[in-house]
Parts: sequence; C-alpha cells; structure tokens
Amino acid sequence: MGRIDSASNPRVVGALHSLREGTLFPLEGSRAVREALDASVEAAIAFHVGALDDALRHRLEASGTPLYEVTPRVLDRLSDLPSTRGLVVLAAPPQRGLGDLPLPAKGTALFLDGVQDPSNVGAMLRTAEAFGVSAAVLTAGSARPFSARAFRASAGSALRLPLAWGVSPEDARDWARGRHATLAGAEAHGGEDPSAAATVRPLALVIGSEGHGISPQLSLALDLRLTIPLQPSVESLNAAAAAAVLLYALSPKTSASNR
Repeated sequence: MGRIDSASNPRVVGALHSLREGTLFPLEGSRAVREALDASVEAAIAFHVGALDDALRHRLEASGTPLYEVTPRVLDRLSDLPSTRGLVVLAAPPQRGLGDLPLPAKGTALFLDGVQDPSNVGAMLRTAEAFGVSAAVLTAGSARPFSARAFRASAGSALRLPLAWGVSPEDARDWARGRHATLAGAEAHGGEDPSAAATVRPLALVIGSEGHGISPQLSLALDLRLTIPLQPSVESLNAAAAAAVLLYALSPKTSASNR
C-alpha cells in the first residue's frame, strides 16, 4: 500500500492509458468492486481516497492487488463521475469466446450489431439479464461493454451475463445457425408483430446500430423481422427502448400470458 499525490505519477499515467486502450476497465465504488470480485474478476490496481472498508481492503490485498491512497484530484482523473465514491479499481475485462456462450433449447440470445452508444449497450445488457436472456453477442463496431459508460449503464449485468464482443457478423450468424436458433431482427417498419416470435426457441434477437440498422451479413440471414406497433406520429424507438420492449414481449412469462 502506498500513496500518490500527483496525476503525473507513472502508475496513474499507466492506468489512464489502459483505460483508453480498453485493456482495463474501471470499477467505481465499493459495491461495484465487491460484485466484480464475487464474479471472479481480476483486479489489477486500486486507488482510493481516505479510509477504505477493512474487509474490502483485506480482500484486495489478499488477491495481490496494488492499493494506493490518492488525493481527490488524482481520483477525479480516473473517473468521469461527478462523485468518485472514494474508490476506483481497474480490472481486466472478462472475455468469453463464442463457443463458450450458452444457448439452451428454450433460450434467447441478444445480438447487438454495431450498436455504438455505450449507454445503449449497457442498458440493453441490463435489460437482457432482467428478462432471462442466455447470452449476448456484440459484433465489431459495437461499443465495448466494459467501457466506463457502458459498464455503469449495465449496473453489473455485463459481469453476470455471458457475453462475447468484437465478433464478426458472419461468426455471430454461424454461431446462431450452429445452435439451430431462429434469427429475428428488429425493424422499424414492415415486420411482423413481436408475438410472431413468442414461442420460437432457441431465438437470437438482433438489434442493429442506431444509424444504419442491421448489417447486411446478418440482415440477409434473418428468419423473422419484428416491428413494434407504434403510433403514426412516432417514427421509431431508440435501440435500447426497442430492445426492452421486444425482450419483454418475448420473455417466457409474458409469452405464456398472451397465449
């Protein structure tokens, strides 16, 4: 355990570089750190202001995590929150290969195809966990699920939900086909009512990018196109809202109540 008073300290500079490159992601506050450690995430370095909870400090030290007390100004450099909650831990993002993702016979997977807004990515992962999605696949071009904004918006779901990111659309398609999943894409207009997929399983629900929709590689492979009924005055929902509506409509309890 040491002390750092300057943001130009090499350890701080190195931490900022790791955050920019995405090799490490930030856990902000004691609760987030405990949840990550419970999920077997490997902490790389910890920075805190003032006293740290004894149990958490012992846990970090026992794992061999370097722990530094810093000034509030230094901690502010490591966090984009208005309040840093007194603790920032940098950790290695967990990563799974496509072959490690589960998709049971009655399961649903969520594909985020080039979704670029980190807050949307995080919100959709949180929604996916809430409605019992088995796994999430993020294609190349999607925001990193462990960037600060995305991870915060996921409220920890990015740790608990099996996911793979940086996947090519072709590999995502082949993964779904290899598991005999129906590919259903969200379309603003012209698709079927979401009830058309209520009992279809296994299912891979595809949400396209905010600006360009679903990539050609996945669009050509779709078995179903689903459109949320909206009032004529509303052109479309944003990606996170559309995912929430569709996952609710497709969730087992909701589907059962509609039959």
